[in-house]
Amino acid sequence: MKKFITTLVLIILLSFSVLSQSGKPIYNLRCEREGQFIGNIQIELFPLIAPLHTRNFDSLVSIHFFDTTAFHRVVPDFVIQGGDPNSRHGDPSTWGNGDPTQTNVPAEFSPVVHARGILGAARDVDINSANSQFYINIRENSNLNGRYTAYGIVSSGMDIVDTIVNAPTVPGTERPVRKIEMFVTKTGENTAQPDIPLLTSPANNQIGLSGTINLQWTAGADAVLFRLQVAKDSLFSNIVSDVEIGKPYRSFSDLEMGNVKYFWRVSANNGAYISPFSQPFSFTTSIKAPLLISPPDSSTGVIRNPLFRWSSVNGANGYRFQLATSATFFTAALVYNIFPLPDTLFTASNLLANKKYYWRVKGLTDTYEGIFSRTSIFTTGTSTDVEFSLNELEYSLSPNFPNPFNPSTVISYKLPEKTKVSLKVFDITGNEIETIIDQEKDAGQYEVTWNAHSIPSGVYLYKLQTEKFTNVKKMLLLR
Repeated sequence: MKKFITTLVLIILLSFSVLSQSGKPIYNLRCEREGQFIGNIQIELFPLIAPLHTRNFDSLVSIHFFDTTAFHRVVPDFVIQGGDPNSRHGDPSTWGNGDPTQTNVPAEFSPVVHARGILGAARDVDINSANSQFYINIRENSNLNGRYTAYGIVSSGMDIVDTIVNAPTVPGTERPVRKIEMFVTKTGENTAQPDIPLLTSPANNQIGLSGTINLQWTAGADAVLFRLQVAKDSLFSNIVSDVEIGKPYRSFSDLEMGNVKYFWRVSANNGAYISPFSQPFSFTTSIKAPLLISPPDSSTGVIRNPLFRWSSVNGANGYRFQLATSATFFTAALVYNIFPLPDTLFTASNLLANKKYYWRVKGLTDTYEGIFSRTSIFTTGTSTDVEFSLNELEYSLSPNFPNPFNPSTVISYKLPEKTKVSLKVFDITGNEIETIIDQEKDAGQYEVTWNAHSIPSGVYLYKLQTEKFTNVKKMLLLR
């Protein structure tokens, strides 16, 4: 009960004391090996992030508590640890055990990353058992994030930290053979303000984002914590996420699809001050995925020229239909990859009997392709099933996609019968640029990619000609 009251008083006193803090307190750790000067380590603490630990450390420094204590634990590629009063003059086997009469400091976990140079509070199993012992990270130790209090950073002297961590140790221990002492003095405060973060990705006003959306930004070198807000309005009154994070990026995989516009902004925390929020960026999510209607998922005995139907998608002006013999839809497995389809239906023909097929659809806009629907599966029936077609193929030439394009675009066309086919590209004055196809083709639906890598920007014509059909359409190349 007595220790509880003491801890409570400490919390109250430290909480009030930290209000007078005007910046990050700076301390110099003079390091000596058996009286021989090794070098100085300068640290800065985080009163805004871990006020109790900051004030506790400051109080111990004011009474020269750390002087002649040792860095009793050195673990290459992990940490150096010191600050145990037992290491002043006690039996070396007790170094690191601590003094049970010391007042503990309650945990102040935060999203600050335990990166190289970050100073943290050592403790035992009880998360509220930290007191005077501290460690300095040699590298980023993500396993410590959120489990140990990070309350400072090495601002200079990491080369000395590296020297200490590589000291020879007593066999079977992590204790240096020769004692490495510290002498700690307060040298001032860092009152620098953190830079306002600069948002970098996705670019401002980007549209059509889907899947995992990665937000990234840059900030000044002294920022150790960030606050990210994502909202559905520019005034940030309808906030969907408000988080503190220790790295300059955050991924979202659960944002609402369907042309939903989001706004986001970030502020930086350097341990003593918080910057204003950045200028907000916005992005808009992709149109939604269609819902597949027929054939029903997992259906069997499907006829070999089935009619596929799916729901319309708000914002789509066409659709891409894929049918494959594999759930991965790799190129060799694709039976159909048709786009742009103006309607929400498509009739396949001459599918194999007793064969499992996979199909999916996505919506198309003028500027990007939406997200694919979930994949639906069906199995065809036997070859003796009654076959029929709801839509006989007719001659047609579809608009190229995308349009405008750079540097390639896809041209689709249909042939109801076997015929000689010519597909050519012309400039706007009628000069022939390239012959894409000049051969005989069977009846069917086709698509071909035209690459204009060596052609300047402008309006071009593409012409499909057969013995019974001729059609010309325009396309726009924008560099």
